[in-house]
Amino acid sequence: MQDISVIPATPDQKPVIANLIQLYLHDMTEFMPFPVEPDGRFAYDFLDRFWRFPYLVMAGNEIAGFALVIDECPLTGRQPCFFMAEFFILKAYRGRGTGRAALATILAHHPGNWHIATPLANTTALAFWQKATAPLNPATSEIQFEGDTWRLSAFTTSTTSATSPRPSGERSARSAG
Repeated sequence: MQDISVIPATPDQKPVIANLIQLYLHDMTEFMPFPVEPDGRFAYDFLDRFWRFPYLVMAGNEIAGFALVIDECPLTGRQPCFFMAEFFILKAYRGRGTGRAALATILAHHPGNWHIATPLANTTALAFWQKATAPLNPATSEIQFEGDTWRLSAFTTSTTSATSPRPSGERSARSAG
């Protein structure tokens, strides 16, 4: 496995994540409908809302994916609670431990209560999250949100060995991996 790192995305990298979101939504159309706009792009109106703790996942010097973390759960309204708003690993890097390594780094940077929600229709993501979060013994439940059934995994990470990254917009030279 290549060296996997997770770096806070800067505002200058927002267009990079916007481009990756198009690939993410393309993959998601296998499980859920996403409308395509007249310009050929998938509609996505959440980037500004979810730009709180944005990350690029790197495999060596190559972009392998991204994650958008927010500090509230939009499905339950729970606060304080970190929520994995979006998490995407490019197909070329899946099945190699890239996603699990990225998740471990992100969780270490955000100790506390967490919610991760996955649409039940996305069986691939359900399998990933079940395996990736198993060591955390999450409490799981099914909830309805915007007409879909989601599996919500709730767990708490330790504060003993983690440090919180700077919010987006502040430069950080730290790279986790």
